[in-house]
Formats: sequence, structure tokens, C-alpha cells
Amino acid sequence: MISIADKTRGRTSTTKLPLSLAVIATMLVSFPVSAQTQLVLVAPHNSTDTIIGEVITREAYKRIGIDVEIRKYPGERALRLADSGKVDGEVHRIDGISAKYKNLIQIKPPINFIEGTAFSRTTKFVVDGWDSLKPYRLGYILGIKFAENNTRGMKSTAVSDYTRLFQLLGKDRVDVVIAPRLNGLYQMNKLGIRNVTELKPAIMRFELFHYLHKKHEDLVPKIAAVFNEMKASGEMTRIRDHVIKVLLDRALKGLPPCDDDYACFDQ
Repeated sequence: MISIADKTRGRTSTTKLPLSLAVIATMLVSFPVSAQTQLVLVAPHNSTDTIIGEVITREAYKRIGIDVEIRKYPGERALRLADSGKVDGEVHRIDGISAKYKNLIQIKPPINFIEGTAFSRTTKFVVDGWDSLKPYRLGYILGIKFAENNTRGMKSTAVSDYTRLFQLLGKDRVDVVIAPRLNGLYQMNKLGIRNVTELKPAIMRFELFHYLHKKHEDLVPKIAAVFNEMKASGEMTRIRDHVIKVLLDRALKGLPPCDDDYACFDQ
């Protein structure tokens, strides 16, 4: 037992506590608050490419003792939430997002990549850069910056999710859909689409970087070191290949991507 003096209205009384509680109280006073143990990251919903980044970031943070919760939002809203500090960061985005969203810190190396690809149902042509798309009615996902930035001034329609995007293509309301290649292939498998063609070559390839809100600046070198280690060992590539295979197989079978608990990606 331990005695604690309590002065009340000029009187001194003594309260006895069990030794175990006293030890805990002493520890709370003597040691600083524990380090970050959980982060909330955001990602665009209905983005298959992002699931690769989700699996990679979850594994990377696990190695430094941090659990990651991932919440899905429309692309633009996800960025605004990350920049505001209401969540801790974004799973991954293209290079240079920090120029507009100034509270986000870009972390190197890149952890994933996407190939910007054109898909069409009736229009067939060889893709030769963005200018080759100008004659056509284009569709893309709101918040997908590479499509948004490179189609300004063109006849384009932005929608909030991939299902609706490919429905526009099926109803002949757009001629060409612009999407990350994996997202497009996944949606075609999921929706049972057989009459849409992937136009080649890819319009462009983008490396994707993890972003943290500046309030977590202290975590940047730690997680960057883990990413560098995973990249050098080839683990990032192995995770990417495995996740793609699982996703496309599940889409063909009509199964969801299991990005609620990620159990289907366990190796």
C-alpha cells in the first residue's frame, strides 16, 4: 500500500492505494504519451489500383507498429479530407499533389503505378498521346487528376464511380473512357462486359506516392525507410502481382474485392 496526502480545507488526510495502482500512476507521470499506434488513411472508392496501395501501406506501417484504417470516399473529397487533417493521409496519389494540397507531405519512393488507358466500345484507333483523343466524347472519374488535367478543353464528362462510367460507355453517351488500366479491366470482368476494347498503347504511366498530413512529419523518414526496403527486396512487385491476380479472379466470379478486411490477399 502507498499513502497519498490530500489537503482539503486546511486538513491533511491520507488515502491508501494498492501498490500496483501507485506504480501505474508513477509510470504515467514519468513517461511520455505513447507514440502513434493507428492512422486513418483515405482512398478513392471503387478504385482497384488503390487496393494494391492499401495492402502495401498496411504491411509497411505494421512493420513500425502502426495499424492502418482505410476509409473510402469520392476522389476529390478524399483529398480534401487528407489535406484538412481530419484524417492522417492518403494511401497514394500521383506526383506533385502537394503543390495544391499544401498540408500533404509526399513520401518517396513510389509504392505503386498506374497506366492511364483508353477504353472504347465502338471507336477503334491507335492512341498517340492526349491529342489523339480530342475528336471523341470522353468520360472519366471525378478526382482522377491525370484524366482531369489532360482533358481540359475537350468534350468530357466526369462521374463519381466506375460502374456509372462504364454504363455511360455502354449507353453510347461517351465514345472513350479514360481510366487506370487495372480499374478498367476489373470493371469489365465485374460487369461482364465483353464488347469493350482496351486501346493501345497506354496514354501514359504514373508513379503513385504515399502522402501524410504534415502533423505526422515525424513518421515520414520511418515509413520511407520501410518502403525503400520493400522496394529493394522486390516485395512491392510481388504484392502488386498477387493482388492483381486475386482481384481479377474474384471479379470474374462475381465476388467483392475483400477490401473490408483484406483477408483474401493473405499469402
